[in-house]
Amino acid sequence: MHWFVESPLLALFFAVGVGSLVGRIPFGPVSFGPAGALFVGLALTAIDGDIEVPQIITSISLCVFCYMVGIAAGPAFVNAIRTGWKPVLVSVVAIFAMAGTALGVGNLLGFDIGTIAGAFSGAGTATAALGAVQEQLADGGAVPAEPAIGYAVAYPITVLLTILSCAWLISVGRSRPNREDREKVYPILVRTLEVVGDPGLTVAGLSARYEAVVSRLTHDGRTVVAHDAEPIADGDLLTITAREDEIARVVDDLGRLADREPWFDRSSIDFRRVTLSNRTMVGRQLHELRMEERFDAVVSRVRRGDIDLVATPDLILQSGDRLRVTAPRDRLAEITKELGDSERGAGDINAIGLGLGLTIGLVLAFVEIPMPGGGTLILGTATAPLIIGVVLGAIGRTGPIVWTLPGNVTNTLNQFSLLIFLAAVGIGSGAGLVDALGDSGLQLVVLGFCISAAHALICLVGLRYLLRFGTARSLGGLTGSQLNPAPYAFAMARVPDQRVAVGYAVLFPVSMIVKVFLAQLMVVYF
Repeated sequence: MHWFVESPLLALFFAVGVGSLVGRIPFGPVSFGPAGALFVGLALTAIDGDIEVPQIITSISLCVFCYMVGIAAGPAFVNAIRTGWKPVLVSVVAIFAMAGTALGVGNLLGFDIGTIAGAFSGAGTATAALGAVQEQLADGGAVPAEPAIGYAVAYPITVLLTILSCAWLISVGRSRPNREDREKVYPILVRTLEVVGDPGLTVAGLSARYEAVVSRLTHDGRTVVAHDAEPIADGDLLTITAREDEIARVVDDLGRLADREPWFDRSSIDFRRVTLSNRTMVGRQLHELRMEERFDAVVSRVRRGDIDLVATPDLILQSGDRLRVTAPRDRLAEITKELGDSERGAGDINAIGLGLGLTIGLVLAFVEIPMPGGGTLILGTATAPLIIGVVLGAIGRTGPIVWTLPGNVTNTLNQFSLLIFLAAVGIGSGAGLVDALGDSGLQLVVLGFCISAAHALICLVGLRYLLRFGTARSLGGLTGSQLNPAPYAFAMARVPDQRVAVGYAVLFPVSMIVKVFLAQLMVVYF
């Protein structure tokens, strides 16, 4: 153990590596994921209390993690507030119920506010909230151990309870499916339509009436790229990209599926999937690229991560997007060069946007907000970068400065900084863990269970029975409001439906921000 005492970095990366192994071990339906680093860090200093990690490591990892969460969540956050407010409201009510339960049960059991706020953060699996609580309670730079102990006890209880809630939702969906459960999820397809009669439409008019993109048009045996102003006539063949149900609607209205596929002939008009790595195009809407005007080309769909999107004109492009481009064969090399098509470029860390964004966030961290009653809310290095990340992620770019990062870069920095933070927090708090569990271990378990149960109950009732969501959307809402990746992975493995991912993405940013602020307010006022 003296090696760990003499080398904080050795202790830190031991906790990260061994903790990640522990996090992958399944305990029934439960695995602890990144929190394994926290538990191993706690175990190290429970054995030898002299092991320490410099506070700057905790601060750097926390602010990077929170900023990455904000950058990734910015667009989804704005969209959730604007269009998906009903599940957001359910999530917010559930989180307030968690806070009320934490304060009520915690005070009844005699816990201090640090332990209560830490248990609230752990029951919400909100690592950023834990960091905010520690900053709020720090006294002369010394970080108290109680929040991390409360977090560590509540965290695994919540993971298990949320997975059991997911299993219950799946069981109910199979035994008593509602209308949404019976709805089919339609994939994006490419089909060729033979127009019957004169629809009186142009290519642009068809795209405006239906959520579809026309990439090729064959008229009198000649195939060309489908320009927006091109009129559609009887007997034309149109290559259409759309959801399966939307294609069925177009076919019903305008003609029939063709018995020949002109897009198989790639001698003059060809298509290719090109990776967007040109930074000047990142953060812009697709129509701003002027692909038809500049290259006689059409983008029909975009693959982002593991998801295919119909390439609507207002789609905001991100670095690493893979664009399906249809164009004259002799223009594809020029288009590829213009878009970049570099995996290395798409994986660039974007140091300008990252550095300036974190600078703005850390300047905001100095802000102290006077609260009614005399308290002060300190935004700190957790909340301030999170807020700035959400704002800049929603903006996308300011002139030549791109704020967003490629998805793979965001995910990598997010996971790495989270592991470092949890390992450092565990190493800083393990000395008091044994005493805390010996004195009040059962009470901590009761506190964590009550907080988690309050959240699960309100989400289940609100999403499934008040909003009448189907199984997939209810699973996405529950796991997104809870934030933890383990229940989300459990849900996706058993219900591989895109609506689970969408529900998770909508509620995750809202829930994270609400939990961070509530955790701080609990400390300020109680």
